[in-house]
Amino acid sequence: MEKIQGMNGKANCVQHFDESYFEDEIRDGFYVPSMIKRSWAVALDVLSEVDRICQKYNIKYYAEWGTLLGAVRHAGFVPWDDDLDIAMQRNDYIKFCQVAKQELKNGNEIINFKNHDNFHHFLARVVCTSRICFEDKYLKEHYGFPYIVGLDIFVHDNVSKDGKAQEQNEKIAEYIITVADNIADGNLNDVQEKDALKRISQLCNCNVPVYENKEEERIQLYTLAENIFAAFKEDDCDEMTQMMPCSMYGNHMRIPKKYYDKVIRVPFENTTIPVPIGFDAMLSKRYGDYMKLVRNTGGHDYPFYESQKKQLGALMEFKLPKYTFDEKKALRNNDDVSNAGYKKILSDVMYNVKKEIEKIGHYIKNEKCWIDNQTGEIINYIQTEIADIQQAVIDIGNLIEEMKGEETESVRCIEKFCDTLYMIYQGNTYDLINEFDNLFSVIEKEIITHKEIVIMPYKTADWSYVKNIWEQAQRDPEVDVTVAVLPYFYKEYDGSVKEYVNELNDFPKEINAIDICDYNLELHHPDIIYIQNPFDNENKAVSVYKEYYSDVLKKNTNKLIYIQSFQLEEFDSNHERAYKNMSSYCTVPGVVNADEVYVQSENMREMYIKKLTEFAGDNTVDIWRKKICVKPEWMNEKKEEHSHAGGKKRMLFYTSISGIMQNEDVAAEKIERVLKTFKQYSDKIELTWCIQELINSALPDINAELYDCINVIKNNYMIEKIGHMCSDKDKEILNSCDAYYGDTSSIVQWYRNDGKPVMIMDYNL
Repeated sequence: MEKIQGMNGKANCVQHFDESYFEDEIRDGFYVPSMIKRSWAVALDVLSEVDRICQKYNIKYYAEWGTLLGAVRHAGFVPWDDDLDIAMQRNDYIKFCQVAKQELKNGNEIINFKNHDNFHHFLARVVCTSRICFEDKYLKEHYGFPYIVGLDIFVHDNVSKDGKAQEQNEKIAEYIITVADNIADGNLNDVQEKDALKRISQLCNCNVPVYENKEEERIQLYTLAENIFAAFKEDDCDEMTQMMPCSMYGNHMRIPKKYYDKVIRVPFENTTIPVPIGFDAMLSKRYGDYMKLVRNTGGHDYPFYESQKKQLGALMEFKLPKYTFDEKKALRNNDDVSNAGYKKILSDVMYNVKKEIEKIGHYIKNEKCWIDNQTGEIINYIQTEIADIQQAVIDIGNLIEEMKGEETESVRCIEKFCDTLYMIYQGNTYDLINEFDNLFSVIEKEIITHKEIVIMPYKTADWSYVKNIWEQAQRDPEVDVTVAVLPYFYKEYDGSVKEYVNELNDFPKEINAIDICDYNLELHHPDIIYIQNPFDNENKAVSVYKEYYSDVLKKNTNKLIYIQSFQLEEFDSNHERAYKNMSSYCTVPGVVNADEVYVQSENMREMYIKKLTEFAGDNTVDIWRKKICVKPEWMNEKKEEHSHAGGKKRMLFYTSISGIMQNEDVAAEKIERVLKTFKQYSDKIELTWCIQELINSALPDINAELYDCINVIKNNYMIEKIGHMCSDKDKEILNSCDAYYGDTSSIVQWYRNDGKPVMIMDYNL
């Protein structure tokens, strides 16, 4: 989405997603699959529609729960979250519910307990559709995502200053809800129901009738409970909370009203979203050091659409396409090898030529090479044999030239051998068998037994994961290595080609990469093929052409090796969401078909084995134990030693909005002192100061005076040339630094993963 107006003003949004947005992605060490990205996109469409209505009717809303945390910490979704949460205060919520039914467009609908059966929550949900849909038009408009996606709207109510009154209302509301659920679920008999309703009538000083329709009775009781939530007026309250169920969680869920006095828009994915001006204090109260990455599981099954898939499977007559295990493909079967390439051709031809030479070799060892010793007659057929041998050797030479070029020892030896054959043809004597053995030896050493390796990357971004493999092969005189780049394409919702991409020209020039189309795979039949794309056609966003699927490649090499070309934060099977997402990159054709699979660690190896065994059956565990390997040290991406001016170490100094706001009384002074200290050591340290983008977009509205102070410090920093500046989006610059100092952030984990020193700043020192 593209923001039309200013960040801090109203923002009408135009929806736009690049094709690359829907690719699987590693965010903060967590694997986000393509289908999650598609659900995010649909949810953002729904948010855009809600935003339009709220702006039209001057309704205030703001990000809540994981969405609020994601907006502040990630400028988008928390990587392991899969839904959108916003909140409204009671009056705004009522107003929105009243207008939404008429105002919502593009098939969006609002759901709450009053208008939807079996929806038993004290919130509203705006969804993209009311049913799972596989119609072409719908899929095209919803990024190929068929399931129901939406956002939750939570309600914030006032908390009474009178603690006893607040507690009493909470207890009454809880009792009403319990009764409502028990009646609707058939857990109360007629007498129990009448007694419960009588008590509720007394507690609420109203008449609560008995309904024939028990679901309708639940709705009426829920409405009564909702009125109790909203009983306290704004003037009598200093705090707000989400009354149900958060009021039951204790005081830490109660938030001062002043935190909501104003909302500001902050970046969120490719749009903006409103957040309360007191977001820092709110998040700190709920999560403590909220900038520290904690991979919690959230309050629902992940992914949220999993239950819809199960429902769909039960209703549909056909099964959704799903990759299944084939043991034959998992194991190396020589019968599947299409051919053995030009080396085998050379070897076979050379063997046949040798047999022909041995037939006539004894005739041409002496001076009377053309005379039969027994009959004394000229042996005419020898000339024919020599001519045939010469043509066969010339054909061998042509094949070698085609595959290896003219400048080889083998070609030179073939030319010499052909000269010898010509001399023999003229009646001269030679030890032809020995001459051919010498030629065979040269070709065997230089060509036949010489190892050929092909590395097949498809994205320049992943080249670093195979760079060491290429470098080692380059250093080995007995290895020829070729980098053959795979073109790839983005998919339409139906799997057809949407956009063709070839990054060949973006790869480093020194590797002399070629287009895979210029490499005759069958003829070369390399000893080893390294691949980085394990998906074949199983990824929802991107694919390579079927000619280069892993099962085809396997037939045209002696060994197919898949290199995991991403780095994950380590986890175990108890981390439900990370473990579930393994299906997106683990139980895929390239992993199953490969002869060897190299992963980042021993722990990850065990995770692969566990996941693959669950996928393929307990009897396959030995297959995976042999196949899945830990990357040896030499294969790992080298952490480049950056050459900084004067041999200095580069320090990253990171300043976050949470660090500033939590220490606003001393923040400016502390930052100034830190910068002065770094200036004193400028002969040893090259400083890069990274300021979180949220400081520029949000701090002016929160604390304009502090923002101005920070700007003065920033300007002096540049004038005095203490160091460089960068944004938290400048990943290349961030990665180039040697050590980290400053506030807690997601960047900290990058540095720890790389083994770089990390020090968190204490504002009070």
